[in-house]
Amino acid sequence: MRILITTIAHFCDLHGGAPRIALDEATELLRRGHEVWLLALGRPGMPEHDLWNGLHLLRYTTGTAGFWNPSRGQTHLKAAAAVLKRHLPQVDAIHGHMPLQYLAALSTYGDVVHASYTIHSPAAMEMAINTRSASPLRRMTGYFAQGMINRLEAECLRRSRVVTALSQYTIDCIGKQHGESIARKVKLIPGWVETSRFVPVNDRSLAKTKLGWPVDLPLLFTLRRMTPRMGLNRLLEACQLLNVDGFRFHLIIGGDGPLRSTLQDQAKALGLGNMVTFQGRIDDEMLPLAYAACDAFVLPTAELECFGIIAIEALSAGRPVLATPIGAIPEIIGQFAPQWLARSSQPADIAALLRRFLKGDLPMPVPARLHDQVDLYYGRDLSLRAYIEATIAGN
Repeated sequence: MRILITTIAHFCDLHGGAPRIALDEATELLRRGHEVWLLALGRPGMPEHDLWNGLHLLRYTTGTAGFWNPSRGQTHLKAAAAVLKRHLPQVDAIHGHMPLQYLAALSTYGDVVHASYTIHSPAAMEMAINTRSASPLRRMTGYFAQGMINRLEAECLRRSRVVTALSQYTIDCIGKQHGESIARKVKLIPGWVETSRFVPVNDRSLAKTKLGWPVDLPLLFTLRRMTPRMGLNRLLEACQLLNVDGFRFHLIIGGDGPLRSTLQDQAKALGLGNMVTFQGRIDDEMLPLAYAACDAFVLPTAELECFGIIAIEALSAGRPVLATPIGAIPEIIGQFAPQWLARSSQPADIAALLRRFLKGDLPMPVPARLHDQVDLYYGRDLSLRAYIEATIAGN
C-alpha cells in the first residue's frame, strides 16, 4: 500500500509528541513493506521532497500568518494540497495527526481513500491557551480563528472512518468540543515508549558526569517546549519557595521555545541563577541517558496535557515522575504511584510535592521493576501494533 501520514512537523526537523507518534507509525509501516509518505510543515529553504531512512518526507511552507490569524487555515490547506498534487498523485490510505494537513489530503484524494485520524489535542482549546497572553487585537482575531479551527477539526472527525485518541481525557475534551456523538466514535489507544531504548542505568553519578550535570546535589530534570501551558514559570516559583526554605538541589530544564528568555530572566529575578540550568535542545540520542541520570523527572504542566510521552519515557528509564494533576497525567502516573502527583498545578503545591521528594517522604521506585511495568502498559511493540491495526492495517 501507498500510505500518507500527515502531521505538524517531521520529527527530524522538530521534536514533539505528535511527530514522534507519526514517525514510529511510519517506520513500522515501512518495515511491513508499505510505501510511506509523510506530509508536514517545513521551513523556507528545506527540500520539498526528501528521502529519509526509506521514508518519503514532503514539506510545505506558508507565509507569515500567525496562529491567531483567521486566514491561517486556508493558507495551510492550499500550500499542503499543492505539494501533494506535485509529488503524490495517488494514495491508498491517509492517517492524519493534525487537522490542517489532514484536510488538505482529504481535499486532494477525496473520501474514497481509507481515512483515519488521531486527535492529540483539541485544536481550539490549545489555540485559546496560546492566545490568552497575546495583545487585545490578537486575542480578538484569535477568537475567530478558534471557531474556524474547531469547525475544521469537527470535519476531520466526521470524515474519518476511524478516529483514535491517546487518553480518556482527550476523548472527554472531544465530547465537550464536538458533542458526545462524535466522542463515542473515538477509540482509546494509548501512546507508547521504546522500552528497549529508555532503560535504567547502574551508575547515575557516572551518567550525570557524562552529561556535565552536578553530582553532589539532588538533580531534577524537565523537558518541555517553552510555552505558557507547560507550567515552567510555576516550577521556577516553586523552586524559589524551596530555596527560601533552605533546600539544596539543581534543576535542569531541557527544550526551547518562545518563552526561553522570559524564563531565564525569571530565574535570575528569583535568585535561582546557580540552581537552574537551561540546557536547550537535548539531542535525541542523549535523551535516554538524561532521563536515567536524574533523581526525578518533573512534569509541571499548567493546562491541557493530553498524554505525555515524556512521562512514560522517564518512567521507562526507572525514574519517578513528579507531576501536576492536569489532563491525562493522572491516568498515567496514577498507575504507578499516585503520591507523585501534586495537589494542583499552583507553585505552592508543586513546591510541596518537591519538598516531600527532597525530604525522602515519597516512595522511590525499584528502577528495573518500574521499567518492566511501563513495558507491560506502554511497550512500543504491543501498543504500536494495536494502533496500526486500528487505524490502517485492519481496515
